Amino acid sequence: MSEDKSIPQQTVRGRLTLRTFARNTKSESLGVYLETSDDCFLIRPASGNPFENPLARLAGKCIEATGRRSSYVFFATEWHEIADPD
Repeated sequence: MSEDKSIPQQTVRGRLTLRTFARNTKSESLGVYLETSDDCFLIRPASGNPFENPLARLAGKCIEATGRRSSYVFFATEWHEIADPD
């Protein structure tokens, strides 16, 4: 799945977590999720290999990311770590 440029960019904030994606299927893998105050979805860079997600190194940290969301995946074009809001 690639980034859909017809969808407007948005900025989201939340905590990165690692979870099992597509449990009990041939596609089962560890996914990087962004948990916001009202939603949770997969997040990965808009370009590059979807199976080598550099955001995994930031698991447990809070980030602000800009990009496009397509159904259950947020394709981030840029991101940076932010202070924990708690």
